[in-house]
Amino acid sequence: MKLILLLLVALQIQAADAKPTAAINSTKIKNHVINLTEIGGRLTGSDSEAKAASYIDNELKRIGLRPWHSQSYKHPFEFTAGTNLGKNNSLTINGQALELNKDYRPLVFSGLGDFEKAGLVFVGYGITEPEGDKAGENYDSYTHLDVKDKWVLIMRFMPEDISTEQRIKINRFSSERNKVLNARQHGAKGVIFVHGPNTIVKKQLIPLTFDASTAHGSMPVVSISNEVGQKWFGKMDKNWKSIQKKLDAGKFVMGFDIPDLQISASIDLIQEKKIGKNVIAYLKGSTNLPAVILGAHYDHLGHGESSTSLARADEMGFVHPGADDNASGVAGLLSIAEYLLMMKNEGKLTPKRDIIFAFWSGEELGLLGSNHFVKTFDKKDLSETFMANLNMDMIGRLRDAAVIQGTGSSSQWNEIIEQRNAPIGLNITLQEDAYLPTDAMSFYLFNAPVLSAFTGSHAEYHSPRDTADLINYNGIARISKLVALIARGLSLQEQPLDYQKQQRKKEKGTRGGMRAYLGTIPDYASEDGKGVLLSGVTQGSPAEKAGLQSGDTLIEIAGTKIENIYDFTYILQALKVGKTVKAKIKRDGKIIEMEVTPSSRQ
Repeated sequence: MKLILLLLVALQIQAADAKPTAAINSTKIKNHVINLTEIGGRLTGSDSEAKAASYIDNELKRIGLRPWHSQSYKHPFEFTAGTNLGKNNSLTINGQALELNKDYRPLVFSGLGDFEKAGLVFVGYGITEPEGDKAGENYDSYTHLDVKDKWVLIMRFMPEDISTEQRIKINRFSSERNKVLNARQHGAKGVIFVHGPNTIVKKQLIPLTFDASTAHGSMPVVSISNEVGQKWFGKMDKNWKSIQKKLDAGKFVMGFDIPDLQISASIDLIQEKKIGKNVIAYLKGSTNLPAVILGAHYDHLGHGESSTSLARADEMGFVHPGADDNASGVAGLLSIAEYLLMMKNEGKLTPKRDIIFAFWSGEELGLLGSNHFVKTFDKKDLSETFMANLNMDMIGRLRDAAVIQGTGSSSQWNEIIEQRNAPIGLNITLQEDAYLPTDAMSFYLFNAPVLSAFTGSHAEYHSPRDTADLINYNGIARISKLVALIARGLSLQEQPLDYQKQQRKKEKGTRGGMRAYLGTIPDYASEDGKGVLLSGVTQGSPAEKAGLQSGDTLIEIAGTKIENIYDFTYILQALKVGKTVKAKIKRDGKIIEMEVTPSSRQ
């Protein structure tokens, strides 16, 4: 009899929880997803992003929520959208000017200004592999060369015909960014890239593509056409094709000065600034306790302009509709907002805490919108501002189980999820790691517990094939109900959640060929070009043990200056596990030197 009574009570609780979720249904969710995908690719700063923001704005007005701390739901932020050529560009060889966009073009990360004339040295592929266990076993294009205060001519890519094992070793040092850093470390004045005469390329000159780091370096960097390069080799009676053939076979070919050439340059690049918009509303609580903030990003990849597009060759330039990523999360969040306000209006919810609904932009460009938002508070610890952040990113492909990430950010999450899932019955996979490539990270780094709902990646990810017809709308509705019940419970709770700073999970194998691990978390939105600003460090990491912290700017490691995130990445590749190196940081305007010992990722 007791068991029967308990079952009846449980059923009544389930019914009470499930009945008011009428505002969360698959039909409304489907309409939202279709409407958002038909607007377009929603690239941050584009017309379609503005239209999507207006769509969300109108829905929030229809629902009846208040704008958050503003007369408007829209909260603009400025970001760098790309780089264009300025008016004052020139590359002069012995006083003769080359033609811009035909003979030469600056690279997006080139230094800016006027650069006086200097000589030129050919350095092959311009690669220096860190010294191995045996002296002389590393690949080094600069052997016996003096390039100090000279321009260096570097062939693009890497030797074509070396073994797979050699390619794997050299690959991580073969990008333009790494080659420029290497040239700078050897004292070069400037870098000229050219593809070899035996190399097939679609474009002669390196394009001014979108770049994740907007910081300019200190030295001029340009690419030239093969025709210009061929003239230089022809004057020396050197067979460039033969030289490349030997290099491509892995044979040593010593670099050499190219005589009778004096090169000067003026580099003028203009960063294109655009405005993105976060859209934020809230439901007022009865106290000033820290708020519960729910989020989903509404931006996507436009027509695939950024390097993260996975469009096939026959899909280039097509609209990336982003039905799962992340019209699904936006549709879910709009439904949750409508449901919770309906609950309040019906007298079934009197929240103690504000419940904020944030629709982020700029996520695909590096968490720009959510990062901007948390920084407006000018605090390193937001636990007194936000109780928790609940995020939904790609919840449209529910199959066997929903994935709830970030459970390790608070010891209380597992119990809360189990309790709130009882009336819904979702099959859930829990993942502890809170260091997530989504907007939840912006809050976790500022001491707020986070959860992020996710249904897994798929073959259509970041492509024009992520369309509305592939979405599981009932799945979105069920996940949204779960997140709504978690948010409702938190809003009624007076006690805070505990916050757990996690030790970052070590990757299986290596990432990008790197074994050395420091545990720094760079701020990818930083643009000043004077080092790498840190958003934080992971618990128990070498960086934390050395004393690095959020807000530090890393300016030098192992005697090498760091100008941007790429410098830092390439220097990290060259560090030896267990070998202590000196690092310099800037903190509160002061330069501080410390020692850090990299550990292994493996």
